Amino acid sequence: MDPIIKLEKVNLWYELGKPNEVHALKDINLEINKGDYVAFFGSSGCGKTTMLYAISGIDRFQDGKIFINGVDISGFTNQELAIFRQTGIGIVFQQFNLVPSLTVLKNVALPMLFVGVSSEKADEEARKLLERLNLTSLADRYPYELSGGQQQRVGIARALINDPPIIIADEPLGNLDSVNAKKVLEFLKELNEKDGRTVIMVTHEAWSLRDVKTIFHLKDGVVTDVEKINPKTVAETLSGHLYKQLSKELSESDKPVDVKTAQLSSRVLASFLLRGYSSDEIKRFEEIINQRLEEKIDPITLTDLLHKPFKDGGVGLWKKKAERVVHYLDEIIDKRKDIEAVYNVIEKHPELTISEEVRRIRDWLLEEHKLKLSSAQIMSIDQLISDRLRGFVSPEKFIELLDLSKNKFGAGLTFRTSHQMGEKFESILSGGRSIEDVFQKSL
Repeated sequence: MDPIIKLEKVNLWYELGKPNEVHALKDINLEINKGDYVAFFGSSGCGKTTMLYAISGIDRFQDGKIFINGVDISGFTNQELAIFRQTGIGIVFQQFNLVPSLTVLKNVALPMLFVGVSSEKADEEARKLLERLNLTSLADRYPYELSGGQQQRVGIARALINDPPIIIADEPLGNLDSVNAKKVLEFLKELNEKDGRTVIMVTHEAWSLRDVKTIFHLKDGVVTDVEKINPKTVAETLSGHLYKQLSKELSESDKPVDVKTAQLSSRVLASFLLRGYSSDEIKRFEEIINQRLEEKIDPITLTDLLHKPFKDGGVGLWKKKAERVVHYLDEIIDKRKDIEAVYNVIEKHPELTISEEVRRIRDWLLEEHKLKLSSAQIMSIDQLISDRLRGFVSPEKFIELLDLSKNKFGAGLTFRTSHQMGEKFESILSGGRSIEDVFQKSL
């Protein structure tokens, strides 16, 4: 099968030849087949969004070739690229990018007008898409009257209006709560499986990879690994049937039944209680709670291990979060021989994200600067804080990305502010004070 997208030795620099030059993509070679569901996965600043923007023609790459349906777009004029973006691909942005002065119907219809379709025809097609996404009742509303989840679904409808074979989604879950994030993931899956569209998503959260078929891991502008996934197995795992898959695995081992059951329980718990955490964190978490399920450690020891920094053999959860996890475990400890019951208990609890902690840290870091920040800058700062907390970026990289301009996907702060925030953040990460002490109340 000929690939629908092919990159050959693609290099992209920002500010090429200047002192602040950034080599964002480095000798990228990859292929994406028609009908694939692909994720570019990695931490902030790794190049995943730049990759999307190069493929879609938003950012110009200086070296190499990109073929879309066999056509090399590297020589396209700006006008040709604009037409390509209107008809060849559909882009779903994290920021929604809806036109505030237009109704939902007119926002969805807009791309059709750009390619010469009459207003009446565009409105007719837009209504069909809104009906498919259960948004018909919102057709006459304006973006400011919608929730984040509704705005994102309107953004998806707009991306689909010209019937593109390729859908590109740039952190489509970044502004959504867990309920709306799941709805968007379900629709992206439908576009891939039922419509046969090629879907490409940028994400930094492992839990959002549940339906993808191919994962390109990126670091520092380089594709470090390509992982092929069995989508059926992944979907079942994350939709409540993990215990079935793992039971099959463990049934083939010669370990005692009670040991198999404990391993199964710990894997179920690790996969669900730490959704959104890195694979290393989840694996460590599994190892530790398995000790508790086998009654080798007590709740107090478990709490200490969950709270201990990752580099010291723990998971690195904050104290209050660790206590909540232990409470969840206590609820199911007597049910661990019934894996389905375990799953049912877990699903009653929200995902243990760190969004609230990140917001508090951000407010603390910014309290003395009195800055007027855009929503895009705030989300960029929040992502950097999250990545730094988990050790995905170094202290130097944290400051560098705070200082990096917005058009290069940094936070766009001043050099001085970036360094002051970085130094302040490190004062609590380095052990001088605990993060919890800074806020004077539990997080």
